[in-house]
Amino acid sequence: MDPMLNNAIRLGLFSVEAGIAAGVTIAARAPLLMGVGRGSPRAAEETRRMVSEKAEAAIEGAIAAQFAMGRFWMRIMLGQVSHPAGFADGLAGVAAAAARPAHRRVRANAKRLAGGVRY
Repeated sequence: MDPMLNNAIRLGLFSVEAGIAAGVTIAARAPLLMGVGRGSPRAAEETRRMVSEKAEAAIEGAIAAQFAMGRFWMRIMLGQVSHPAGFADGLAGVAAAAARPAHRRVRANAKRLAGGVRY
């Protein structure tokens, strides 16, 4: 299979998986955030965790994107990217690197909040 097509399929599945995990996480957290567990230590901990994890994932994603972009520009300067498809593939790699920390956290949260049930 063409490496670019393979990367595109992988990025698409990555996005679908993150979307499903985000839905599971939101469904599990919504009752806590809507007041069912208001004042409970669990609700306070989930709220703190939710905010801090988003900030951490954003920072990690930005750093990963910078490194991926640096590697991509180095490949361009060395003449390893010579056609538009290679350029698009490189940018998709940067996007995947940026999203990876959030993807990892949303999957872990879905698994934890769903009681370890596979979704």
